Amino acid sequence: MKTFNYASTSSIKENLTSLILGVALIVIPIVYPFGIRIGAKPILGPVPTMILMIIAGLYMLYTAYRKIRQARALSAKGGVITVDDERVTYPVIRKGGVEQETFAISEVSNLAYDEDDGILTVVLNDGKTIKFDVDFFDSLDQLKELAALIQK
Repeated sequence: MKTFNYASTSSIKENLTSLILGVALIVIPIVYPFGIRIGAKPILGPVPTMILMIIAGLYMLYTAYRKIRQARALSAKGGVITVDDERVTYPVIRKGGVEQETFAISEVSNLAYDEDDGILTVVLNDGKTIKFDVDFFDSLDQLKELAALIQK
């Protein structure tokens, strides 16, 4: 039996870049409105540029908030992934609560790791998709170890 900690210990620190960029994308165009030009030809004026940047900033803040909230929920409930001989038990966040779900290793039909997003995607035979985010593991090595145990 192997266990993996699946709860971020420093969720705000891990999402600090997204929080800073989100705030900057909102504040900078409000304080200093500017348009976008290519050469001498104006492409977007100050108002549309400001609107686009504020929308992008709000989206970044929202995604960072969601990750922080999920990490705190997992930490509060002691998020742990357990790999037994043939079964994997993992936490799932549903409506603010954390539930434990399981699947058999023999049910895995596809296993893929997206390095850009840091997400390990497990597809089961019945079509169910399970995603494990590297941000919730202690390190990338633990995620890779989990992937190796599921693949065997």
